[in-house]
Amino acid sequence: MIQRIMLLILCTLNIHPRPQCRLHSRTHFREPLPIIIRNGRLLEPTDNFGGVELNYGETLTISCEGSELIRHANANRVVTTATITCVGDEMFRNDEWLNAPARFSAFTCQEAPRHTSRRTNRTCFEGNKIFEVGYTVQNEFYPVYESCFDESRLNAVYSKYTQKPYNAFYQTRVERPFFIAENVYGFTPVETLFSPRGLRASVAQLVGTMIDNYVTKTESLSRGHLAAKTDFVFAFGERATFHYVNCAPQWTGFNGGNWNTLEVDLRNHVHSAGYDTIIYTGTLGVTQLFNQYGVRVDIYLDTDENNNPVIPVPQYYYKVVYEPCTQRGIAYVGINNPYYTPDEARELFFCQDLCRTLRSNFSWLTWHPDNPSEGYTFCCSVPDFKKTVNHLPSFEVSGLLI
Repeated sequence: MIQRIMLLILCTLNIHPRPQCRLHSRTHFREPLPIIIRNGRLLEPTDNFGGVELNYGETLTISCEGSELIRHANANRVVTTATITCVGDEMFRNDEWLNAPARFSAFTCQEAPRHTSRRTNRTCFEGNKIFEVGYTVQNEFYPVYESCFDESRLNAVYSKYTQKPYNAFYQTRVERPFFIAENVYGFTPVETLFSPRGLRASVAQLVGTMIDNYVTKTESLSRGHLAAKTDFVFAFGERATFHYVNCAPQWTGFNGGNWNTLEVDLRNHVHSAGYDTIIYTGTLGVTQLFNQYGVRVDIYLDTDENNNPVIPVPQYYYKVVYEPCTQRGIAYVGINNPYYTPDEARELFFCQDLCRTLRSNFSWLTWHPDNPSEGYTFCCSVPDFKKTVNHLPSFEVSGLLI
C-alpha cells in the first residue's frame, strides 16, 4: 500500500525514479576481470544469489594495476585504474575516459591482475606472523583472506576468510593461474618441490623402494588449497587463492574426493541455511608412511640449511566453520593419507564424531567418510576440536552449527 501511494505521488509530481544498476556474478563479470572496489572494499554481492545492486550515480573503482590496462570498446584513452558511475541496468559512464555509457560486462584487463601477499605485524599460533593476500591499487592494499604461516617449518597453519550465502554463486570460467610464492619461502625451490616429479622425489628419499606403492597412476601428492578457489565469488578473489601461503601437500584422492565434496556441499549448505560465517581452513601434524625397512617415517618435502625438515605433508586437513552472530560452530576434519587401514584411521579420530552420531542432521553432506581413497573424515564440536588443535584465536562458542 505504501509503495502504491509513493508511486501516485511521483506520478502526480511527474518525478521518475532513477534507474538502478543490477549485475550478477554469473552474467556480467568477464575475464580477465579487473579488481573492483566499492566503498573502500573489494566488491561483494548485495544479495544471497550473487547479485550486485547499485543506485543511480553510485561509483565503482575498477583497476588492472599490475597487468597493464583496462580494456573497453568505448574507451578513448588508456588507463590502469578508473572510476565508473552507474546510469542504470548494466550501463556505466566516465565522461573523461569513455566516449559513451558502457556495458559493465565489457570491462576487462589485458591480463589478469596479479595478487600479492604482505607480512603483517599481527601474530597467530606460536607467534607466527599473519600474511594477508590480496591486491594493491593506487598504493592501497585490499585483502582477500589471511594466512597464519609458519616460516620456520614452511607450513600453512590455516587460512581465514568469510563464507556467506552468495558464495554459492561464484563466477565461473575463471582460469587457474600459477601458484606464486614471492619471497615467503626464501631460497627453498617451492615450485620444483610441488611439481609432480618433485613431490615423488621428496617422498622417495624417505621411503626408498616403497615409492611405487605410494605414488601410482591413481594416487599421488598435489598442491592442496586451504581456502578453495571457488570459496570466493569474483575472479580476483578466486585467483588470489593461488599462493603458497594457502597451500600444503595433499593426496590427490582426498583432494578430489571427500575434501572437494565438503567444499562444494558446505558452500551450498551455507547458502540454503543463510549462514554468515568465518572459516578457518588449516592443517595439523605430519603424516607417515612405511619405508623400505618397515619403519613409519614422517613425510616432509625438504630440509633447510640446518637439515631441519620443512614443508610437512599434513596428517589432517580441517575446516572450522563459525557464525559470529549466533556463536555457533563446527569442525570438519579429514585424514590426509589413503594408506591407513580403517582401524588405524579410527585411532586417529580425536573427538566424538558428530557426523556419525547425528547423521540425520548432516543429510546435506554427501561425502564417503569411510572410503580411504577419498579420505577418512569426521566432525567435531569446536570445544572438542580445540582440546587437540590449539591453532585458532579465541572466540565464544555457544552451540553447534549444523
